[in-house]
Amino acid sequence: MSCGTAMLSDEHLAKRSKSQFKAMKDNEKISSNASHQAMIERVGKRITGVAQVDLPGTEWEFVVFQKNEPNAFAMPGGKVGVNSGLIELAGGNEDEVAAVIGHEIAHVAFRHSNKRMTQAMGIALGGVILNTAMRDKSSSDRLLASGAYGAGTTVGMALPFSRSQEREADHRGLFYSAMAGYDPRAAVSFWKKMQGRKKRKMPQFLSTHPNPGNRIEFLQSNMDHAYVLYVKAKNARGESPNP
Repeated sequence: MSCGTAMLSDEHLAKRSKSQFKAMKDNEKISSNASHQAMIERVGKRITGVAQVDLPGTEWEFVVFQKNEPNAFAMPGGKVGVNSGLIELAGGNEDEVAAVIGHEIAHVAFRHSNKRMTQAMGIALGGVILNTAMRDKSSSDRLLASGAYGAGTTVGMALPFSRSQEREADHRGLFYSAMAGYDPRAAVSFWKKMQGRKKRKMPQFLSTHPNPGNRIEFLQSNMDHAYVLYVKAKNARGESPNP
């Protein structure tokens, strides 16, 4: 079951995402590496072919941005960006890149952007209600209450909600990449690489993303099922799965 509620129009968000993605392409440097671009389009086509049951009629677009930070994102309406730094961290390993793209496409399938915006609107409304209720109090009392509300909603609502979204995307993304014929074990090898480059570690309860070690443990707990799906997908493609 998916976490949270989405109240905003999918069509509105898709239109907004299309505009924002165009602005990114106009303002950010796009990679000139043709093989990188071909790779993410190839991987993206295979994974969206699997995900189309959850996202029918989506017009997908994949772009590699020339950025060193190993990151990727997917926006409502099917706009997907992958940084060149992520492909380089993966060493060009297509299975590892597929693990990340599967994860990002799962965010779109779960409508996570919609739910995050809906939640943010709710938190903002709560702040307005609190300020109204405190209007007859002293300025110091209002400031104290406002600060407590901000800290409470961030630690108690917004961040844990985001972590549960990440877990949903890890779970479904693992199966998307496996069903597209990519070795799901690459998700673990990629996150080990990410874990290796994290010099400063933030406590998990103050992070929007799961601790890399916990994330790896979760992925491994679902690996047997994912590997079976991968073997079936490879056999269906007339290809030999990795042992």
